Amino acid sequence: MKTYLPYYFRRIGIAFVFVAIILSTIANFNEVVKGFHEGSTRALRQRDRTYVEENSVNYHIISAELKKTLTWVSLSFSFAGFLLYMFSKEKIEDEFIERIRYMSLAKSLLITWVITSALLIIHGGLELEGFYILQFQLFLYVVIYNYYKKWKFMVA
Repeated sequence: MKTYLPYYFRRIGIAFVFVAIILSTIANFNEVVKGFHEGSTRALRQRDRTYVEENSVNYHIISAELKKTLTWVSLSFSFAGFLLYMFSKEKIEDEFIERIRYMSLAKSLLITWVITSALLIIHGGLELEGFYILQFQLFLYVVIYNYYKKWKFMVA
């Protein structure tokens, strides 16, 4: 696997992934608020031992259009960050690091598709989008690569 970018692009890639996490959290803020309010009403019911009629209150802080936009922007930042990380050189680039890259890529492909196939077999009606599968695969590559590099083969 050829690396084309200098070493400092790794940090830029990591920063992109953190921006993606923040944007994804903002996009799903409605669910956080909804869960907080549902949990607090359940706690009041348990404490008072009374029946409280469920109100179907919608807490929409983020609009549906903004949520969709933020989700796609966060997904794009995540892809860009993982790809910048993958294609950046190490401080010392040699054949051993290249072998670790190939092994990590092969294992991430295999694990991703085994997990995806198992989910589709277990949950027949489950609809998985290709972008999320690709994001999972890129994430697995980074995890496996760092595992091999830092712990399994103890490369400094």
